[in-house]
Amino acid sequence: METIIRGKTITYHVQYAKRQKMELEIQPEGHVFVKAPLQTKELEILEFLKKNAKALVCNQERLENREFVSSKKDYDETENYLYLGKLCKLTDLLDSIPENKEAIQVALMKEYTKRTRKIVQKRITYYEDIIKVKSKSFAIVNSPTTWGTCNSNRELTFNYKLSMADLAVIDYVVIHELCHLMHLNHDRSFWREVGKYDKNYKAHQNYLQRFGGVMTI
Repeated sequence: METIIRGKTITYHVQYAKRQKMELEIQPEGHVFVKAPLQTKELEILEFLKKNAKALVCNQERLENREFVSSKKDYDETENYLYLGKLCKLTDLLDSIPENKEAIQVALMKEYTKRTRKIVQKRITYYEDIIKVKSKSFAIVNSPTTWGTCNSNRELTFNYKLSMADLAVIDYVVIHELCHLMHLNHDRSFWREVGKYDKNYKAHQNYLQRFGGVMTI
């Protein structure tokens, strides 16, 4: 949902629950959530947002002034890349820069694959113990359509680009796939299980939808 406050377009999400009053949550990556009591009217929400105009406008200006990350790369030294949700340069990712674009792209894929494997392996071990499940294996893959998968043989896959995301988002994808070891579909029981271990999973889904397009090499 969107509204205009002091000339700024503010995108926000409303979460309704059994609660007494509204609460504003601005997450580090810039997502805005209004936690509202059941049956709260839209006009009341808009008035609440206006009362918090200063915080919302500051957040929007911070988002607008972020350094730009392009979905199409030219592979020069000034270009921005992503690692764990933060901006970095080619020299931060690669010890030596190949001479042509094709070789740079291959080197980046190998580097992100290595980093993603290391991170995902640790997070799987951590969350398997918490969720009380055990996968058979996992692989890091180049998938154009998914961030993770789980099949009936308890084999998991994760997109090599996943290490570009914030660690909390990586955790969400790992939790998501581990919960599929108990529920292979996306029914209510599955999402309840995911919510036990990631209360902000909807925000993390939104992160992937918003920034997935620039998580590229």
